[in-house]
Amino acid sequence: AALGRVIASVPEKTVMDVYNAVSDITDPGVPAYLKSLVNGRDAEAAYGAFLNFKEVVKRNQVTAPGPAASAAPAKYDAIDGAAKELSDASYPFLKDVDWLSSIYLKPLPGTSAKDALKAIDKAIVMGTNMDERS
Repeated sequence: AALGRVIASVPEKTVMDVYNAVSDITDPGVPAYLKSLVNGRDAEAAYGAFLNFKEVVKRNQVTAPGPAASAAPAKYDAIDGAAKELSDASYPFLKDVDWLSSIYLKPLPGTSAKDALKAIDKAIVMGTNMDERS
């Protein structure tokens, strides 16, 4: 829930800058490959709950950065509910993930360090604009 709240505390453009930067350095085949490593139905259920969570956060997102995010805590009920649904749907999927796999230590194929750092920079910029009181 906390992650949804702080993401809702920054404008959509800031979030999309991070999404687009990561998308630019990620091979389109990655999702299917990762899904092949776990129970597909569990992955689909988690993904569906994630898409719902994303929409709830988006509906409660601020239009400008600043203290406005923590000024309206009533919107958190919807985010909290969607976070609970995401958590419940994701648990079976997350149990199947091999968290000790060496894949997490490997660089993204075809991605330079400079391009990876550009994506990381977008995430840092988003973080600096989040309302920590959310």
